[in-house]
Amino acid sequence: MTGPAPLAVQFDATGTTYSATGQHPFHHVRYAFNFGDDRGQTWPISGLPKNVQTGGPLAAHVFDQPGTYQVRVRATDPTGRYSDRTVTIEVQDPNTVFAGTQTICVSAVANFAGCPAGASQMTAMPSSASFNNRRVLLRRGETFSSIGIPHGSQNVQIGAFGTGAKPRISSVEVGALGPTSSAFPRDITIMDLNFLQRFEQYVTMSRLLLYRNTFDAPTGEFVAAQINLASALAYIVQNHTLAPSQYIQPRELFIVENQLRGSTANPHMNMAGEGSRFVIMGNDMGTAQQHTVRLWGMYKGFIAHNALRGRSSDGIRVALKVHSGGLGEYNDNYAISGSTWASRQIVIANNRLGDATDNNSFTGGTSPENNGPDSRQGLEDVVLENNVFHRGPNTNTEFILMGRRMSSRGNTRADGGVPNINQYGNSYQLLPAEWVGPFYY
Repeated sequence: MTGPAPLAVQFDATGTTYSATGQHPFHHVRYAFNFGDDRGQTWPISGLPKNVQTGGPLAAHVFDQPGTYQVRVRATDPTGRYSDRTVTIEVQDPNTVFAGTQTICVSAVANFAGCPAGASQMTAMPSSASFNNRRVLLRRGETFSSIGIPHGSQNVQIGAFGTGAKPRISSVEVGALGPTSSAFPRDITIMDLNFLQRFEQYVTMSRLLLYRNTFDAPTGEFVAAQINLASALAYIVQNHTLAPSQYIQPRELFIVENQLRGSTANPHMNMAGEGSRFVIMGNDMGTAQQHTVRLWGMYKGFIAHNALRGRSSDGIRVALKVHSGGLGEYNDNYAISGSTWASRQIVIANNRLGDATDNNSFTGGTSPENNGPDSRQGLEDVVLENNVFHRGPNTNTEFILMGRRMSSRGNTRADGGVPNINQYGNSYQLLPAEWVGPFYY
């Protein structure tokens, strides 16, 4: 794989085979990834090194520096037998990819100190058409209005230049509510900004990196979620003129090292969305009227090294909620799988889940969203491992696992107690029996 820094890559070893009776390679084979990028960095939340990931068969890494990297994964079965695979990642210099006027620096006060040599210099935000195949850098310490990245945009970076506080921006919106073609946005990086309101991706796209941004508690206008991915996909497919076969599922989504502090007064979640090859890593999120993170559907998901704190307005929400649209198979083509696919192949690892201020009775779950008529929602192949749960004053349950082939291992409580991880009494009555278990502990 090749692309400009910062380059986010998900690594997938789910094709590993293992023939032992009663065991499954997603759960019973252990995987050790080395990203070949050892700069001594650690995750602030878990304290673990960024250059390696061990446990389940999915992992991810953001390559910040140009260069050639050899990434290795070792799969080891319970008897100690192992197999290695390597892949080469080429990371390009963004100053070369976006050389000269392919970079635009924006400063309302015409302070262009730190702007890359040869870049265009503007005192007002460029038109939305100018974003395609460009890097737009906003002056640190200044405040900007909203940015709209149009349908059809590709190879876009929006970031910061200069010194001081992150540029403040009201919101960023990607894509159109009325797409005119299947040229959905792709290869979009939004980094090092201070959001006053929200990030919204309305319909669908591929290869998004939302990186090292700070989100203030939204005020004023209604905000469904501070980070909202594919917020209108099903509605637009049903009500717009583009044929369903022209839509792709949202994919290769990377939400990495963002800080979100919401409010219980404003109706919103910290983050909501759906998609495949979906990475949520190194973020610090907490305090919302509703859920901290709610995922309507997730295929090949990696949720790791986050702090998801979970405080809500009514005490009946959760820090992490993953469910699905039904029992169907996933397909990249929306016309084939629609919104009814089951969530599959998810690793939730090395997170801090919950908080002393979490006022909910349980901390999270991968399960159907409730026990009502919409509970025929399948989840399979989920690994919950090495997470640290923090209890609030009302906590009685750490996590609900309900689906087929679900693993829980190495999870602990910060207070030294035993985490209560269960199936909610197998009470999802509309979930077919073949979608319940086995569970591996």
